[in-house]
Amino acid sequence: MRYLRTALTIVILGFITSAIYISALVFQRQTALQDVGLGNITWTIAQAPSEFTRLEQRVSAIGMSDGNIDASEVRLRFDIVVNRLKTLRSNGVEKFVQSNPHIGQTLDDLEEALKQTRPLLSQLSVPGTPARILAILEPIYPKLARLSSDSNMWYSARIAEDRRGLLGLQLALTWVTVGMLIGGCLLILLLLIHNGLLGRAQKILQAKEQTLVIQNARFDAAMEAMSLGLCLLDDEYRVIVHNPRFLALFGLDEIRARLGTPLADLIAPELLPPGLSTGGGHSLAGDKTRVRNDIALLSDHIHHLANGTVVAVSHEPTGEGGWVCTFEDVTERHRAQDRIVHMAHHDALTDMPNRLLFWESVGQALRGVAADGQLFTILYLDLDRFKEVNDTLGHPVGDALLRKVANRLRNTASRHDIVARLGGDEFAVLHRCLDSTLDSARDLSERLIASVSRPYRIAGNEIVVSTCIGIAVAPREGGNTGQLMKNADLALYQAKADGKGVYCVFSPQMEEELQNRRNLEADMRHGIKFGQFEVHYQPQISLKTRKIVACEALVRWRHPERGLISPAEFIPLAEETGFIDALGRWVLQQACRDALKWPEDVRVSVNLSPVQFRQADLVDTVKTVLELTEFDARRLELEITESVLLRDNAANLEVLNRLRSLGLTIALDDFGTGYSSLGYLQRFPFDKLKIDRSFVQDLESRPDSFAIVQSIATLGRNLNMLTTAEGVETQTQLDMVIKAGCSECQGYYFSPPIPDNEFRAMISRQSGDIAGTSGVSSVPRFKFGADESSSKAAEAGSVDRRR
Repeated sequence: MRYLRTALTIVILGFITSAIYISALVFQRQTALQDVGLGNITWTIAQAPSEFTRLEQRVSAIGMSDGNIDASEVRLRFDIVVNRLKTLRSNGVEKFVQSNPHIGQTLDDLEEALKQTRPLLSQLSVPGTPARILAILEPIYPKLARLSSDSNMWYSARIAEDRRGLLGLQLALTWVTVGMLIGGCLLILLLLIHNGLLGRAQKILQAKEQTLVIQNARFDAAMEAMSLGLCLLDDEYRVIVHNPRFLALFGLDEIRARLGTPLADLIAPELLPPGLSTGGGHSLAGDKTRVRNDIALLSDHIHHLANGTVVAVSHEPTGEGGWVCTFEDVTERHRAQDRIVHMAHHDALTDMPNRLLFWESVGQALRGVAADGQLFTILYLDLDRFKEVNDTLGHPVGDALLRKVANRLRNTASRHDIVARLGGDEFAVLHRCLDSTLDSARDLSERLIASVSRPYRIAGNEIVVSTCIGIAVAPREGGNTGQLMKNADLALYQAKADGKGVYCVFSPQMEEELQNRRNLEADMRHGIKFGQFEVHYQPQISLKTRKIVACEALVRWRHPERGLISPAEFIPLAEETGFIDALGRWVLQQACRDALKWPEDVRVSVNLSPVQFRQADLVDTVKTVLELTEFDARRLELEITESVLLRDNAANLEVLNRLRSLGLTIALDDFGTGYSSLGYLQRFPFDKLKIDRSFVQDLESRPDSFAIVQSIATLGRNLNMLTTAEGVETQTQLDMVIKAGCSECQGYYFSPPIPDNEFRAMISRQSGDIAGTSGVSSVPRFKFGADESSSKAAEAGSVDRRR
């Protein structure tokens, strides 16, 4: 028996050796065939000169101003040559390139020429640029032509060599195959003898097995009654005993978990006894234990299986060197704990990661940047006009909208991105850049903005919201989570300032601008105390009497260091910080005091910010100012914009009625733009409609603007309201405004906003200026040391002229 096994082993080893050798021969043969059929790299190399020539032809055509060739075609040819260079450097051409040093030098020269040419492609329209490109490319073509010739010679030599190699491999394969046939016959003979001997040995073993069956039945009865999964290992960590509960826990069957099987082949490595090698076994629970944030209740002996089962594992050594392993199912207890952990790290409304989990993820990403250098970005966004949805449609609709927005954000972002809700209508995305540029982050931002901006259908309402995104790049713009989030917030603030539906990448200038805003806010709060604010007045002319009948009060800030600051810069800041209440009260009081020095038939018009309407004491403030200055309320006119009527409609209408009860007049400013609605005129009868300057400025170029101005003027007459045309700058505009039937007008044609002393001087002179005039086009134009161009420039610098 011993000699038979030795012979059988020798034959089998010889057979295996022959098979391995045949496999090696086949592999060598396939490699040789592959080298022969590489697709004829000479064709690949031969294309390089022709493609290079086409690039030179397109550049030359651009230089000769050939109208049939444009810059995009040159760039296309340039990209083709660049791709051809990459092909020449690929593995398929590597042997040819290494065959001669001058080939590699030719490719290096070509690459250097392309590098020099690339920045010039954006300047093709500049005279002389095509000639510079041709000068760079000219020395390369002869080298490419030589490269093509060398490839033909090299490839011919390779083919001959490979043919000789294939012939030798074929002869060796034939002899080895003959040897294997002889060995196979010998192996069959030995196996027949071996099987006969095994048959006799099996009969002996069957007799002994009967005894073991009886013992095992008794042992199994005891094991099946256990509630814990149990297995007993020998000193070689093989399973010698297990119970049904063990099989059920790990989804095993009797065949797979038969006795003698290494435990490492049945369960995950982390469940094995200490020091046990996993060998080649595979894990049913995955490659590693799930990362958890378990509370102190959990111990290191708790493990999670792939099917969701949670087990408590115990290992105890035996005296013979083996182990007794027990496994307890604690799934239900840990599911309850998982819910607690999940609730601590996820938003209850959207089931997104919350602020805590997002900050932890950013911290992990920062540590990853230090390890592998991969950039990532924080995309910070919130919803525009979300508060209006809550205020008008209710919080249940707002919550539904947040859930839909969350779903769109999740569906738009990739599976590698982390999307979180930070609170309210604020969301954030942790995005790992695909390369060293921000192209992927910009593309994701555009897709997120487009996705969020699509209409939503909720409870029978069509809702449209938009979003802006602020982007901060790590680690360039912050080495810690707090700094990154702060910078992303600054970028979001800048994006919202730039308009709706835009994104902005953080830059250090934003932080400087924020500091400037803080300094400006601090200076602004002291501006009234130190007398830095001034009120200028722009006259309003009656087109019937051609006299000044009113003026608009406009605030100006003369900063001691920065000079005259545009209202467009400080008014939005005042509205945002709430300082507009104090500033508006001061402007109203100063305008009333100044107007006391004017003729009693001249009114003063003061603008009210929409922010001021949020104050419950607005009416009391106006009443107090009138009493304090003893100013006639009939000479006071308050201007509001339509945005006042969009929010808390009924409450704001009540405020307007209470203001009018004081005896003053109310004007609707910028009528014809924004959310104009005739319903406003039904609910509140305004005293005056002020036609927006955009229509007046287009009177000379757009006939439809005249139709709009005329329609508003007619509407005003029919509703017994005055109509004032704003922004009159030319005689032609004045003539058309008069023709349209407007009641009053104002603009730089008459005067820019001027200080009180100059305005009083203008009033005192107007009697002499307009005496003896006649005709509708004879309204005078008042000048105070500034020509028309400087006046327009000054007006252009004051974007928010109403303040």
